[in-house]
Amino acid sequence: MDSISQIKQVLNIVDVVGSYVSLKKSGRNYKGLCPFHTDHNPSFMVSQELQIYKCFVCNDGGDIFKFVQKIEGIDFSTALEQLAERAGVKLEKTDFDPLTQTKKKIVLINELTAKFYHYLLVEHASGKVGLEYLKNQRGLKDETIKDWQLGFAPDTFDTLKRFLLKHGYTEQELLESGVISQSYNGTIDKFRGRIIFPFTGIDGKILGFNGRTIFNKDPKYLNTAETPVFHKSSFIYGLDKARVNIKKEGVVLVEGQMDVISAHQGGICNVVAATGTALTEGQLTLLSRYTTEITFCFDSDSAGSAAVYRAVDMAEKMNFNIKVSIIPKPYKDLDELVKNDLVHAKDTFNNAMPAYDFFLLDALKKNDKHTALGKKVIIDELTPLFSKLSNVVLLEHYAKKVANELDLAEETVLSLFKKTTTTPPSFESRSDDRFKEEAHNIAKIDYKTHPEGYLIALLFKANIDIQRDIAYKLHAEDFENSVLLSIYNSYLEYLQKDTKSFNIKSVEKSLSDEEKELVEELYLWDLDGRFDLENTEKLASELESTLKRIKKDAAKTTLKELTEKIKLAELGNDFEQVEKLSKKVERLKKLLI
Repeated sequence: MDSISQIKQVLNIVDVVGSYVSLKKSGRNYKGLCPFHTDHNPSFMVSQELQIYKCFVCNDGGDIFKFVQKIEGIDFSTALEQLAERAGVKLEKTDFDPLTQTKKKIVLINELTAKFYHYLLVEHASGKVGLEYLKNQRGLKDETIKDWQLGFAPDTFDTLKRFLLKHGYTEQELLESGVISQSYNGTIDKFRGRIIFPFTGIDGKILGFNGRTIFNKDPKYLNTAETPVFHKSSFIYGLDKARVNIKKEGVVLVEGQMDVISAHQGGICNVVAATGTALTEGQLTLLSRYTTEITFCFDSDSAGSAAVYRAVDMAEKMNFNIKVSIIPKPYKDLDELVKNDLVHAKDTFNNAMPAYDFFLLDALKKNDKHTALGKKVIIDELTPLFSKLSNVVLLEHYAKKVANELDLAEETVLSLFKKTTTTPPSFESRSDDRFKEEAHNIAKIDYKTHPEGYLIALLFKANIDIQRDIAYKLHAEDFENSVLLSIYNSYLEYLQKDTKSFNIKSVEKSLSDEEKELVEELYLWDLDGRFDLENTEKLASELESTLKRIKKDAAKTTLKELTEKIKLAELGNDFEQVEKLSKKVERLKKLLI
């Protein structure tokens, strides 16, 4: 009997599926809500006799191997290994494919790397600067540093590489794992002069790393690129430690690793982060295995950003119960709040507001509700959001609340909210379909109407020296388009590698299919008709000119936002805030001259 047959003989599909899905007996079978789509009426059936499952809405079905592959987001070999361990069946070498062996080796390299960097941090003289940073500046305890296996990578080129080569690994294996990178004159350690945060999977295996500079290097944070074991779009930082508490208390999603670690050190142990990427459906699917209660916690300076709305929009479609928590001023992030006022931090989560209350509050903060124009803008922003409410009670509740705030007739607001609208609000709140559509359409926009896309297209055609000279002058806040920003972040990560020439395929490695398609479109943009691309002087000049245009556009947007904030501060007689904002306005106006 082969291993697969042995596993199926030992394991009952009802038990396997039942560990993920709540099943109830239904005649000779079992039924429950399908975990693979938003299912309000049980449509997911499991047969103990046939040892198969099937959903009669999304039509997905198969055996225990197919189920574990899909719900865990893993390949067949990994599912085979997991189920064999659960069944107590020993696998033969012939049961594995070469990729499985590669994954095992990468995990071993990662685990040895984590131990090495942790040793340097807590035991070796070279790690003293990192240890002082974590303990004195970030307030971490020794036990916290140990529990999270934090490390330090010296600001040297090959300390880790030489250590791992002595342990029998090849240079190619180290490149595949992502702990070293290709340089113009060989290979070098990827994480140099950085605090190391290991990325630990829910099974306890180390999948990759994040490095935070303590020497003011760009980028501030550097992640492991996509590897056979690490996929940033489906990884949640801290889930291995938080998942038990998440099942009991719901999940709090924050922005960075230090926020997570500080919260756990303070006893708030249901906090996790989507590291190095905008929140994805894959990450939400992973969280949905543990809870339907989610609280998005955002820094005080990003509370009204498009990321909040997109995250809420995605989570709502996946049937989460959503709340939003904003870090109170003067604290810039959760890490700072926990250190200074732990009780207030806990209250912040306990008093988190429903998502729709946050939408209303944010709209009121940004606009003057006392003017006719302000009321119109607020209604324009809220209508696409509140019109999605299918529950009549909720719809009427918020219609009344908005009407009271704006001093409008409740019937007027309710009638507007009941209308289906396709007009996008002023922030970017996109479903995945709109994300794909936007990515597809950007390539059709020329340099006159879309300078961000034009700049990236120009950079792709420039030599590597010009690219490095221009690229770091553009920042996240300069982008209006989230798709291009995501591409640009991956592009900047690629530029960190000490390579002599530009390789578009290397840029594409960590991108989604939609992003890859857009990158290829931008790479193929026909710009030769505008000027001679071989003339590096003219190309550099064009890049600088386009960069200035983008900066000015971003400054105009910020200037408009500051002007609205000044009006609100004046209404509230907050003259100190008015003076502070006015100085920012003057600085921005100089950029526009």
